[in-house]
Amino acid sequence: MNDLIDFIDSELRSVADPEKAIEMKAYMKDIAPYYGVPSPIRKSISKGLWSEFSKRIRHDWRHLVVELWMMDQRECQYLAMDLMMKIKRSIIEEDIELFEKLIKTKSWWDTVDFLASNMIGSYFEKFPKNKDEFIQRWSEGENIWLIRTSLIYQLKFKERTDFNEIKRIILMHQESKEFFINKAGGWALRQYSKFNKEAVQEFMDDNPNLPRLVIREGSKYL
Repeated sequence: MNDLIDFIDSELRSVADPEKAIEMKAYMKDIAPYYGVPSPIRKSISKGLWSEFSKRIRHDWRHLVVELWMMDQRECQYLAMDLMMKIKRSIIEEDIELFEKLIKTKSWWDTVDFLASNMIGSYFEKFPKNKDEFIQRWSEGENIWLIRTSLIYQLKFKERTDFNEIKRIILMHQESKEFFINKAGGWALRQYSKFNKEAVQEFMDDNPNLPRLVIREGSKYL
């Protein structure tokens, strides 16, 4: 895999824009350095990488993703995310440990939200028997990014959303002042309100002491 990592690094450096790197880093609150590669260009690199090396990537995508995740520049994590979308249908039961590790590593909303709504959501649809164990542990733990994941992994579930689970987790953390938890709770309500406005409105009416951010975000489509 080292040659692929070197190839990716070379490709990203060849189109790097130092001025844009400064802007991207500032926008993301200085969480990591950037090459300064806009999303369309990065996705073009991802597409070319997949086109040329898809067989190798499929065979050892976990190793490649971890290596990219540990690289300094944030675009490496984004490129890993591009590749994970390619193999999403082939995930196995043991991959939940990898996804949890990625959520807890270099955590910020950009990577966590991708992992939650894409990889974790797909995983629990494929392996529903594992859901309760992980969601309970994550939602009752202290890691804000795992709590956020437990709230938003269903964003693409539409009518299949387990709304009782969302309500339970929101109420569990209704005293929280953590922005990323409350934002996630409101986001989950807002998304589900597209399919059941009455249920979301009833929940907020019954719980007027929810954090203002949860109510504001959850009310946007009501």
